[in-house]
Amino acid sequence: MDTTICPWCDSEIVWDPEFGPEELCPHCHNELNGYRTLNIALDEDEDEEYVEGGQKPPAEVRRAPVAPVAPQEEQQQSFASRATSLLNDAELFTQPSLSSLKTIEQYGDENFNMVQYEENVEQLLDQQEEIPQCPHCQEYMLLAGTQEMGGTGFTPLPATANNVAILPSTFKVNVYVCPSCFHVHQSLCEDERVAIIDKITNLNEQ
Repeated sequence: MDTTICPWCDSEIVWDPEFGPEELCPHCHNELNGYRTLNIALDEDEDEEYVEGGQKPPAEVRRAPVAPVAPQEEQQQSFASRATSLLNDAELFTQPSLSSLKTIEQYGDENFNMVQYEENVEQLLDQQEEIPQCPHCQEYMLLAGTQEMGGTGFTPLPATANNVAILPSTFKVNVYVCPSCFHVHQSLCEDERVAIIDKITNLNEQ
């Protein structure tokens, strides 16, 4: 028995001398007939470079054959390409550009000093301990104040058998406004956050 090493996948192929060597690798299905010769015509500029250097332009270049693509793999690549194209098309219709979400740009021609506006926004942001990002246009939001929530219409949900609720019947939230698209966002105040963390941490002890 004789053996051949596949130049593509380095697999050892055993073949019977009576039948001769394999033409295709049984592992990667690539040809085992060695390298092929491709004739490549050189441009006139390339010919001149070889002549000036004292070298003759090569008549042919030896290159390895391109590995064939299996039909199933080609079909999978086609499906993946179509899926990517459909996703890209869908994003064009479902995701507006951030510039179109910035309402402030509509007031640039109404005698407002937009440069001064942006500078003052930066000053206000520098004074904030927390600077959330607007979920609508991704700009930083300004803290506008606090608001008491709960009371009428809000029923705390007990989180344990001892009827301990995560939030009390009334609580305070920070109110943020986006200086770009004027979207309003609410977030629990610091004291309420600390109280929630403490309650959830000690649920099993209550």
